[in-house]
Amino acid sequence: MERFESQRLDTVFDALSNGERRRMVQYLTEATDGTATVEELAALGDDPTQSKVRLRHIHLPRLSATKVVEYDERSETVRYRGSPFLERVLDCCLEHDQAR
Repeated sequence: MERFESQRLDTVFDALSNGERRRMVQYLTEATDGTATVEELAALGDDPTQSKVRLRHIHLPRLSATKVVEYDERSETVRYRGSPFLERVLDCCLEHDQAR
């Protein structure tokens, strides 16, 4: 059981270790149905064109691999899978980000 909890923490910390991913997950948690398009998520960044590239090649594959989101490449739709634990950690991270 202890090993599972450690892996779960590693997964959450990896997912939230980047500011762009934190903003994406926050956006998805606040979305009515927990979904967004790549366009919507790219608009969260300063440069939507560059954000789209990073989303497709870095952030979405990582979040998908850690089972935080489901990413449909054909429709470019992202669905948040829901994790109360991740959301609690995200809240702490966002509080820290705002304090800076």
